[in-house]
Amino acid sequence: MSFKLVYLSQQDPQWKKDILGFGDPGDTIGYVGCALTSVAMLLSGHGYSETPRTLNQKLKNVDGFVSAGIRWGAVTQIYPKVTLKAFIPCSTSEAPLAQINAALAAGQPAIVQVDSSPAAGIQTHWVMLYGKKGDDYLMLDPWPYQSDITKEDLLMKRYAQGRTLKRAISHVILFEAYGSGGPISTPSEEEPAPVSTGEPQACLARVKDSVTWGLNVRSSVDVSSLANVVATVPAGTQLELLEPDGPSKIGAVNQWVRVRTPLGREGFAAAWYLENVPGAAPAPVTEPASSPANEAPAPASTPETATPASTPSVPATPPKEEKQDLVVVVSSAVGTSGLRFRKTASKGGALIAVLKAGTRLTVLESAKKAKTKIGKANQWLHVRGPKNQRGYVGAEYVTLP
Repeated sequence: MSFKLVYLSQQDPQWKKDILGFGDPGDTIGYVGCALTSVAMLLSGHGYSETPRTLNQKLKNVDGFVSAGIRWGAVTQIYPKVTLKAFIPCSTSEAPLAQINAALAAGQPAIVQVDSSPAAGIQTHWVMLYGKKGDDYLMLDPWPYQSDITKEDLLMKRYAQGRTLKRAISHVILFEAYGSGGPISTPSEEEPAPVSTGEPQACLARVKDSVTWGLNVRSSVDVSSLANVVATVPAGTQLELLEPDGPSKIGAVNQWVRVRTPLGREGFAAAWYLENVPGAAPAPVTEPASSPANEAPAPASTPETATPASTPSVPATPPKEEKQDLVVVVSSAVGTSGLRFRKTASKGGALIAVLKAGTRLTVLESAKKAKTKIGKANQWLHVRGPKNQRGYVGAEYVTLP
């Protein structure tokens, strides 16, 4: 049988909060589950129907994780006809493009690691390649939340980070599914979309290409936390406008517009990150219009990362911060011994780093709540570190700048 494209998102509410493998409480599928989700898409395309949730449990049953890092070879323990053929680290060398091309030509997609952020260092992220197009690869990316497989998504456009194709890929995983083969159909080769029936089209807006970190759609315009985020959509996604005056808001600073995502999730999006889609006629809107305004930009969400075989790394930081972000500084009270930065809010939590006095940290919880903890003993703050790690520090050892 030939491989068929099946899109799955690690951000799907059905499983995004599930703990990945045997990881810590913060190691969720939505946060560090890109490798797992890529494997689930690969298996499903070969006819072995899986979701990130079902595959997560099956891998746990065969000890298929080291903490939250997937053991690639464990996939064969679940599906003996799907074997691991290649495990190729190439962060310091050129990626084996000829080997990837041969696999794709044989109907066997490749799972590769890329750099998800232009920030210093490699913010690792896994995607699934299914086709070659010119000097680029077509991919299914588990981080964005859209299921339209007819829309081509190119690796270099999103993840080149100024590198050549040979250096944009830092790790290659190749599986071979016995019984599968033949060319993989690409979106452009799929059946054409149905001809319009003459009914009015929905009024659409498009997420600007500059929003490389993704745009949050929220159930309200409160940006003090991520609890009200109903979906995160990538640059280029078309959103249906649900307000009669929606088109007039597009591009306007401090304006919010009610939208519907391609998967039917409704909420508010920051209008200044959107642009109009030419040629779309407004559609009737039955729900009452709502137009919250005068809010700062919503915080950006970025793909999580995962290391090749054992331990997932931490999501990359978006290139822009929202105005409400609270920043704290490690106080001089830590002396030369520094401040322990841990994965969990406990003195027994795994150590991420030791931070020097003066290190600036971005608070990842409500600013109002965080300010009540600063300088107090036996309190923990959830923060982002200088190298984009997420973890916890003792609140008594930080101050406001």
